[in-house]
Amino acid sequence: MNEFSKLDTPLGTLGVRTNSKGVHHIHLPNDVILNEMETLPKNQSKILNQALDELQEYFTGKRDMFTVPIDLDAPPFYKKVLQEVGKVPFGSTASYLEIASRVGSPKAVRAVGSANARNPIPIIIPCHRIIRSDGGLGGYGGGLDLKMDLLKHEDCEFLS
Repeated sequence: MNEFSKLDTPLGTLGVRTNSKGVHHIHLPNDVILNEMETLPKNQSKILNQALDELQEYFTGKRDMFTVPIDLDAPPFYKKVLQEVGKVPFGSTASYLEIASRVGSPKAVRAVGSANARNPIPIIIPCHRIIRSDGGLGGYGGGLDLKMDLLKHEDCEFLS
């Protein structure tokens, strides 16, 4: 069973896709698919309701950690990277180099960046918390303004 719903947040509308295993995709506000998708509020699963509730709590400052199940479909190295990214705590940042080192591939900084760029579950897997070693933002699929807004929401320190 695949479900989709939209969620209005202070940073724009998100799209949340779930299946019977968990959240498998979050569409950020700049994703053109949001205009094409309709929210079907009937028969929402527990997983979809939990995801929507937890995201709403995150944006209202009542949650700093997600417990909703996820269904991460990614190549093995990307999955390993994104699982490590998921360990970066709320209000903290890590560099692409730190993540590469943590997954045992310290020279794979660009590959870590690619994995982050293809993160299908942003915010829940907090790729916005991954920055350059010099404190610069790096990139973000939702745009650098959204990345900065998410980091500010979490009171993260970064140089930019």
